[in-house]
Amino acid sequence: MSAEADAVAPSEPRTPWWRRRGDLVAVLALIVASFVFTTDQVTEHEMMSPIDEYQYVGYYAKVADHGIVRRGEAMPFFARKYVVCHGVRNIPEMPRNPAACRKPNSVGYPIGGGTTADLYTPLYFGATRVLAQPLIWAGVDFVSAGRLVGGFWLALGAVFLYLAMRRARVPIPIAVGFNLVMVGSLAAYWGNTYISTDATALASGGLAALLTMQALDGGRRPLLLLPAAAALATLFKLQNFIAFVAAALVLVLAAAYGASQQAGGARPRVRAFLTDRRTISAAATLVASIVAQGCWIALRSALAVGEQPKFGFGAPLEGKNLVVELGNFLPALGGGALAPYATGSATLPVYTVASALAIGGSVGLALSAGLPPLRRFVGASTVLVAVVSAPALAIVVGIVENIYVPLPSRYAHSLLPWALLSAALLVGRPRPWLRYTLLALGVVTWGLALMMGEA
Repeated sequence: MSAEADAVAPSEPRTPWWRRRGDLVAVLALIVASFVFTTDQVTEHEMMSPIDEYQYVGYYAKVADHGIVRRGEAMPFFARKYVVCHGVRNIPEMPRNPAACRKPNSVGYPIGGGTTADLYTPLYFGATRVLAQPLIWAGVDFVSAGRLVGGFWLALGAVFLYLAMRRARVPIPIAVGFNLVMVGSLAAYWGNTYISTDATALASGGLAALLTMQALDGGRRPLLLLPAAAALATLFKLQNFIAFVAAALVLVLAAAYGASQQAGGARPRVRAFLTDRRTISAAATLVASIVAQGCWIALRSALAVGEQPKFGFGAPLEGKNLVVELGNFLPALGGGALAPYATGSATLPVYTVASALAIGGSVGLALSAGLPPLRRFVGASTVLVAVVSAPALAIVVGIVENIYVPLPSRYAHSLLPWALLSAALLVGRPRPWLRYTLLALGVVTWGLALMMGEA
């Protein structure tokens, strides 16, 4: 396995990253960049995000006292008052209403004042509430404190992705530059500067990529950690599962390639593939996530106190819907929850850079015949999962909810770290001038991202 690992991450001294000055400085810089970005954006937010933040604020306000939101419950008073007082951006039917703010029970609310947040486990909301408490004690507004915690999740994702790149021997300037693109991306803007379960997407993708790179480098512990990490990330949000499907596919392809290099007939090669630790870990990763979600669905049903509110939209799932979904996620890997113009003119270059690196990197790596197979497996898995996961998820939603709703492209944000990792592997180890050009590209993109706002 070590020979195969060399194709992805050539051998290097096993010095922990925190003892290497360059890596330590880079990690600290990415952490600072993450918190600066989220803090800058949160302080400029005046209205609520249209991406279900109303529902999330309700859960966030309730989790400390009740622990969980049950199906059939009414939206907490705090969230109803907050949405009336502040309004929801990009939704003209939900403007600020200072008069009704004094008596919020006198106005109508989405889905009849009910909540759909019972779909989620309390993990994200509980963790966010705990991390926000010191800020609340310091005098920060309750909702703003919760939004600022998005910097923690974003920093976590940046550190995981950086370490994954460095495990694959990506030069420090390129790893920092590409991570700054992610930190300032539209995915980070919509997911990490509002209260949103999407805040965990980039961290989940980064963690999946890191454990996979460590496994390809010969590590056994990452193969054991992947199933547990996948189950936990999926319990934070179901869509995070997509990042670990990519991880499982990379491991399966690596195991198949390793088996194909062995001498002998088909039977010994099949046996070698099936007994490979990577194959077993990949299967356990998928099974662990599915079992975790099954347990949550059973618990959610057992705790229900009523019926789920009607969405008022959706249609029966048909074959043509799945065809449309095939092109949903891949083109939007560099995008956000809404169209780029929703966050101002500075967004266009930010969107363009992230999209070019994500799409070009993953597709380019998958099709690069001159690179080692294990590198190309990363790009191929990212592309394949991005294409297939949208219709697969539509089928799951169709079965569980008995309707088809066009999936938001933000559901694929956990694949953005994989796509940027692919871009870094495609670049390889270029001349110094290109390394620092890509670092400058990341710095400029991150700086432009600070200019995004409520357009």
